[in-house]
Amino acid sequence: MTAALDRATTAGRWLAVAAERGDAPALVTPEASVSFAEAGERSAERARAVAAAVGEPGRPVAVPTESDVESAIAILAVLCSGRPLVVLDPFLPTERRDHILRLSGALELSPAQIAELPASGGAVPDPEPDQPAVIVFTSGSTGAPKGVVHGQRSWVNQARDGHDVLGFGPGDAAAVLLPLSFGAGLDALLMPLLNGAGVLLWDVRRRTAAGLHDWLSLHPATTLHCTPSLLRSWLGGPNAPGALPELRLATTCGEPVYDADVAALRATLLPADGVFCSWSGSSEAGNLAFNRFPPGRPLPAGPLPVGRPAADKVVRIVDADGAEVPPGVTGEVTVESAHLALRYHGDPERTAHRFRPAGEGRTVLRTGDLGRFDAHGELHLLGRRDDAVKIRGYLVEPIEVETAIRALPWTVDAAVTADAGRLIAHVAVDREKWSPSPAEIRTALGKTLAPWMIPRDVVVLAELPRTERGKIDRAALPAPAARDPEPVRGPTEATIGPLWCTVLGLDTVGRNEDFTELGGDSLAAATVIADLEHRFQVTLSTAMLAAAPTIAEFAPLLDAAIGDRSARSSGDDVVLLRSGEGPPIFLVAGAGSLATSLTPLARALSLDAPVYGVQAHGIESRARADRSIRVAARRVAARIGELAPTGPYRIAGHSWGGFVAVETAAALTRAGGRCESVVVLDSLVDPILAERLRGRRPGVAARWRAALRRGGRLPDRTGEAADDDRSRFGRWWNTLAMQVLMLTAGLVRLPATLQWMIFFDLGTRMIRRYRPSGYAGPVTLVRARTNPDDPGLWSAVTTGGVDVRGVAGDHHSIVRAPYVAETARILDETWGGRR
Repeated sequence: MTAALDRATTAGRWLAVAAERGDAPALVTPEASVSFAEAGERSAERARAVAAAVGEPGRPVAVPTESDVESAIAILAVLCSGRPLVVLDPFLPTERRDHILRLSGALELSPAQIAELPASGGAVPDPEPDQPAVIVFTSGSTGAPKGVVHGQRSWVNQARDGHDVLGFGPGDAAAVLLPLSFGAGLDALLMPLLNGAGVLLWDVRRRTAAGLHDWLSLHPATTLHCTPSLLRSWLGGPNAPGALPELRLATTCGEPVYDADVAALRATLLPADGVFCSWSGSSEAGNLAFNRFPPGRPLPAGPLPVGRPAADKVVRIVDADGAEVPPGVTGEVTVESAHLALRYHGDPERTAHRFRPAGEGRTVLRTGDLGRFDAHGELHLLGRRDDAVKIRGYLVEPIEVETAIRALPWTVDAAVTADAGRLIAHVAVDREKWSPSPAEIRTALGKTLAPWMIPRDVVVLAELPRTERGKIDRAALPAPAARDPEPVRGPTEATIGPLWCTVLGLDTVGRNEDFTELGGDSLAAATVIADLEHRFQVTLSTAMLAAAPTIAEFAPLLDAAIGDRSARSSGDDVVLLRSGEGPPIFLVAGAGSLATSLTPLARALSLDAPVYGVQAHGIESRARADRSIRVAARRVAARIGELAPTGPYRIAGHSWGGFVAVETAAALTRAGGRCESVVVLDSLVDPILAERLRGRRPGVAARWRAALRRGGRLPDRTGEAADDDRSRFGRWWNTLAMQVLMLTAGLVRLPATLQWMIFFDLGTRMIRRYRPSGYAGPVTLVRARTNPDDPGLWSAVTTGGVDVRGVAGDHHSIVRAPYVAETARILDETWGGRR
């Protein structure tokens, strides 16, 4: 590797490393993997094609990027082509995305389009070290995105940090949970690859963290890279994952990380010898500082210092006159290096203001950040001078949010400020037009702004206070209502909480917080009630929410309604949802869902036929739950045979129910019955099942190791470590309790929300252990827009062919209004109804 590491450009180093590492895995996702040699060959071939297709050497190429193998190879190809790369985030609003394309003048090419470019002969382009390699776009003080141009040498220096500080080498598998379209995500991709380490890509925004721990156990990760906010959401629940045995290092970046975050990481994912490292940087400076916390190092209270400067980064703290200040004194952070951004794209004035030549190829950057060095030489960042704030790892300019608020039809005036990592909006409205609620304002902003740019607190006023000179008096703006949210308790409150967050446009809602005081109006209340009525098949009213406006008060009312419904249930696993005359239709509900949850789909079908809903055995009746997909399918097949002895059979299933539907059709076919195309409604393939369907070993030993780690160990130490032991014992006890509830599922009556949670987890385990029996009939696969699976996996389930169809909704909404109409149309077409 020594010769490869000596290359002066990102392109040259990547191609040399790829050639040396050969067949070692370079990029791995749940759907695909590619070796270094193959990735190098494909990126070199596509680099030649990009260079030929984009004739002007200086014209950027914009690549819409997901966290998948093809996107990563497209990134590498453009870097090797000598054309500047612009990475486009698929989650950006269209207007912002179009502005970036106009400002950069980039030619947009998707990874698929790059792969399809005509092959070009000749040598792979050989860019110079200071030739533009990447234009990183972020928001500017005017609200418009600004481009930061980095040269080819930048990521060579970043790779040096990866080797010297993070220890990346050929033996590593780096789990990158940051989007590749995120500046730090691009760094987290390139630093391991340029040191010969493989990269495991998991798209958290599309997949969430469900199944992530098992996948990282199946493909043992040695390092893990994400934001602190992702760590909090992943590790903060009652079912926090256990340690990953091979994990030697975890890093976070993008926003401040706190002592509690690292303590939670040490108590869960990190094994006893695992190291945490804080990693900070900026669009202009690249890597800024690192702070390693080995197992024995104490954690200072509050936000952790960002640590010691990165390679070739000389950091100084200066006063308003540019004079360096001593440790302990706050000033502006400046960085001197030969490896900073080259300039701002198309903005020489901003470049001259922020960058100053220092001689011998070095530059000084004024970061605009406030900071100080402590007595130990560690750097502390204290916010930005221009009031910008990082939300969920993204830099947000308040003025840009303010501009979006002013565009709303009822807005007269607006001021947006940042405080403690959150945005606060004060909005003056024309009350003769409309007096919107805070929730309504947040919902409206969601149509034009990225989620992380929506203010957590919104204060609606008649007018904004102003100074005698006519400027907004920000000091006189009324503070938003104080919030001290208490965590939700129990499964029912845990179900209500996320729904309130979605409807109110908030990240968190406490069990003690009032729905109305959080900005909920009558429309928001009606939305909450409609969702709960559909989800639990109960009768509720907005008056109930008005009388019990907190989660803690409303949860008992929901439990009572569910209990009343369960008391009136027949207990049958098969429920008639709609009458009709033709061959019957059977719809199998998802794990943890009732048959009646598919009532909207049954009513939306145009076929004249009786429609039956099928639910898991024991979810409402007192009966032992089934333990495998095949056992559940045999039971369903027997019940269908009783209701329709002669067929033909029309069967569909949602989520877990899709797997049961296919196995039911297989059982009926083996018994001599005839089944029309089985319709599978967005049944997600677990990563471990996906490995099995591809014919690979699913890593049984790794899964057992992970299971043992999740179970924890009994306390074996005393003193200060006892607190950690008690926490580990608590997790071990919770895991044991869940195992007992799984074993007795259906036999012991539980509160309805807990009952459905147990059946959901049980269904997830069934999918993970599922081994298809071999169905010879056709399957229609209906995929929600958020489905990340490779549809080709279903060819291992059936030999009768798979017809793939798409629906615009997500996993849950495809069986609810308004998307259920589109889903029903596909079923009607499949079984011979309207077209």
